[in-house]
Amino acid sequence: MKNPALLAVFTAAFLLSAPAAHAQDNYRNYPDKPSSLMGGAYIGAFGGYTWGDADTDFGTDLNVDGAEYGVFMGAEVDGLLDHTVNHLGLGLTGALEIYYTESGADDNSAGVDIEKDHDWGITFRPGLAFLDNNSPMGLKPYGILGWRRANFDASAGGLSDDEDFDGFELGFGTEVYARESIGVRLDYSHVFYEEKGGIDPDEDSLRLGVLYHF
Repeated sequence: MKNPALLAVFTAAFLLSAPAAHAQDNYRNYPDKPSSLMGGAYIGAFGGYTWGDADTDFGTDLNVDGAEYGVFMGAEVDGLLDHTVNHLGLGLTGALEIYYTESGADDNSAGVDIEKDHDWGITFRPGLAFLDNNSPMGLKPYGILGWRRANFDASAGGLSDDEDFDGFELGFGTEVYARESIGVRLDYSHVFYEEKGGIDPDEDSLRLGVLYHF
């Protein structure tokens, strides 16, 4: 892990611990979830760091690292889960979310340049009701299952290629209600991209976000 990623972890730990003294009270006072199948809408923004590998047909492997930032919006789907899979006694909570990211990740090696331009995707973020109710400091842990599309530019020997890559995203995170309807969260995810245009990338992302629940 690069030093900027470590810095992001330490920064996240500080921001998550700062509101901890009041988080449990705010969590208890958080508005009740609506009874509809989809509700609990939220919006937010994040910053973070991505580090990844890109195997190429040009005879070199690249480390595509850099800072990134973006926006997201989503809605809780606890009502939908209660009407479907929770009849099996699973006790699942969850949210559906979409996001868009601008990236500064890039690398240059042996005359090969590669740069990640942006990505966007959709995720399902499952949790468990008993964890939400019993986690310390009002923490709300969840998993991340999703699909991401990223745009990479590559050039070598006067040739260039610009490709969109689809990938499967897998990760985890946690949120803490910092103040009434404001939340702070930290995510880690890994994306397994397809191979295309002589490039076979995969990446890890660490993202610190702030969100507002309606």
